[in-house]
Order: sequence, then structure tokens, then C-alpha cells
Amino acid sequence: MNQKTGGLNEEWDKVIDVLSQIIPVYDRVNHFISFGKDLVYRREGILKTIKSNDIVLDAGAGPGVMSQILLQSVQDTGNLVMLDPLKVMLSQARRRIVDKSIHFSLGIFESLPFRDKSFDVVMTGFSLRDAGNLHFAVTEIHRVLKDGGSFLIVDLGKPNNRFFRWIIGIHWRYLVGLLGFIAAGRKGLLFTTLYTTYKKLLTNEEQKNLFEEIFSEVSFQTRMLGGVVIVKCKKTESNRINL
Repeated sequence: MNQKTGGLNEEWDKVIDVLSQIIPVYDRVNHFISFGKDLVYRREGILKTIKSNDIVLDAGAGPGVMSQILLQSVQDTGNLVMLDPLKVMLSQARRRIVDKSIHFSLGIFESLPFRDKSFDVVMTGFSLRDAGNLHFAVTEIHRVLKDGGSFLIVDLGKPNNRFFRWIIGIHWRYLVGLLGFIAAGRKGLLFTTLYTTYKKLLTNEEQKNLFEEIFSEVSFQTRMLGGVVIVKCKKTESNRINL
């Protein structure tokens, strides 16, 4: 088994606290610091992965951006469940998406409150990196997926190339604070906490190796010099999880 399990571990409480504070400016700053690409990459992953009538879990749903794009991009979604560890995030999502057929659930990646093989697709949009323990989180996601189901990850990446990794690190450590302040004032400065999640992040190769330990089919694509990843993992009946 890969010895690097990934995840925020002891930094989890700190990051979650910051996330609860930036809700009013979350969308605006994310769009600004990604140079407008955050929505593009989310939509790209959704269109490649999700089809009509799929039962979908939006894990780490936040204020509902990923789910909103899903509903706009895919007709006749089967059932949609939005899960997040923060009540305030789910409240924001309820205001964004007024649809009585959507279910909202409070929970964390590492202990999903669902039965085995409940979903056709689990999707995470810029949230999986906030897991306390990445290996446990991915294992739980595998558990709640049906055989033949797909796991979609759109998230920050950490380039394998050292020079690109340094460039992306500079962006998250210094430029994000400035861009956040320009976009949203003092609350935007809180986005510098993203550098904490970047430091704790496994490299793209390490992430891919971890996913391949649990899923038999992994499509791993990078964008922005490897600073963003779009990953599709497939679950088959023959998958064997290495715990």
C-alpha cells in the first residue's frame, strides 16, 4: 500500500473554520483566483462523466456550485444528494438551488452516511483535498459507488515537475492573497489558507497511485501546468481495496 495517505490531518479544523468564514465571497474569489477557469473545469468533468438518470452524490458540495452546473448541463438527473461537513455551506446551497427533489446531508468524506453501492456517480469539486485522510475518504467513496459507477474529481493539483510545482506554490502562497483582496476585500485574504491545503497535497503522481490502489480504471488529466486535475475513476466488481 502507498504509505502516503494524504489529507489535511491535524490542519482539518483550521481549514474548515476558514471555509465557514469565506462563504459570502466564496464564489467570487474562486472564480477570480482561477482566472475564470473553475467553472470551465467543473463543467468539463461533469460532461465527461455524468449522464441522464444517474444517481449522484456531490461530496463536499460547499455552496452548491458543482451541483448547479450539473443541473444546468445534464438533463433528467436521476437523484442528487449534496453532502458537506458545514451546515452553513448546505444552507447556502439550499438558497442557490431551489429544488425539492434534492437531498441534503451533513457528513464527512471519511464516514459517508449512506449504504453500500448507493450511487452511480460521486463527484467532488475542489473539495477532496480538504479531506482529513485522503485514503480513507477515497475508500469510503468507493464503498458507496455501485459496480460500474464513476468517481469524478476536479481539484487543485501539485505538479510532478519541481519547477512547475514551485510556480504553482508561489501562486497559492502569495498571489492568491492579493487576488482575493482585490476581489473581496479583507475576507479575500483568508483564501491564503489554500496554501496550507496545497502544502499537504500529494503530488499528482502520488494521487494517481493512490486512486489506482482502490479503483481499477483511472483517467488522470492535468490543466494549468498541473495545478488543476480532472480525474475519473471507475469501479468494477473486480476492484480490490488495499487497506
